[in-house]
Amino acid sequence: MLVETAFITGTGFYTLSGVESRAIQTVDTPFGSVQVELADFHGQAIAFIARHGKQHTISPNQINYRANLYALKELGVRRILATSVSGSLVAGWPPGTLVLIDQFINFTHGREETFYPLNGRLAHVDVTDPYCPTLHRALLVSARESDLEIQRGATYACFNGPRFESRAEIELVRRLGGQLVGQTNYPECVLARELAICYATIGVVSNYAAGMQASLTATEVTTNLTGIGEKISRLFADLLEQNPVVTDCTCQHSLDKAIL
Repeated sequence: MLVETAFITGTGFYTLSGVESRAIQTVDTPFGSVQVELADFHGQAIAFIARHGKQHTISPNQINYRANLYALKELGVRRILATSVSGSLVAGWPPGTLVLIDQFINFTHGREETFYPLNGRLAHVDVTDPYCPTLHRALLVSARESDLEIQRGATYACFNGPRFESRAEIELVRRLGGQLVGQTNYPECVLARELAICYATIGVVSNYAAGMQASLTATEVTTNLTGIGEKISRLFADLLEQNPVVTDCTCQHSLDKAIL
C-alpha cells in the first residue's frame, strides 16, 4: 500500500483523534525494521509512527530515526507532519501553545544523523531553511481556518535526553536566540530533507524551560498536554482536506544538486 502523507508524533500523542487504524505493517530497511501504522484519517490514507512507541519505551537518543524515515519513503510518503513536544523559553508561550518551528540548533551527540554515503553516493543537502515552506504556508492557512492560534518563527534547540536540561544549558540556548527546547526533532528533520520528503513540525509547548519554574517533572509534561491532541488533529485534518494531493515543492528537489 502506497501512502503520500505520514504523521510522526512524540510524547503524549500516541495516536491522534480521527486516526482509524487499518493495519500494522513491518517495513524492512537497511537501517532496521520499523512497524508503521497504516490508517485512515478523515478519508485519507496515512502512515503513522509514534516515535517513542505506543507505551513510551524508546528514549529520545535511542529512536531509530533513519529506519523510521526510510520506511516512510519506502511506503511512498512525500510529506510528513510532525509534533515536537517542547519546553518554552518565551514567557508569552505557556504550556498549550502551538508553535511553527522554522530553525534548529543541534546539541545532540552519538546519533546516526545521515543516510550518506548511500548506494555509493555522498550528498550534501542544503538545510538553510530546514522545514518545508509549502507545508508551513498550508499549516498557517489551516490554523486560521480551524480558528487555532499558532505562533511563528521559533528556533528549536535539540538536546540528547532523556534528562531535562539544566538552568545553564537553557541560558546558553537563550543567548543563541533559541525559543524552544526538545529532544527529538533532530536529526528527523534533516533525514527527511535527505530523502527529498516535505517535512514540517508543530512545537507543542508542554512546560517552561529550566530556570523559568521551580522544577520540572515528566508527569507535569503529560498533564499539560491533555486535550491538545484534539487541536493538532483538527489542524492536520484541515490541511489534508485543503491539500489532498501532494504538490511539487523545493524539498522534493533537495538532491538535484546535492551529489558531487
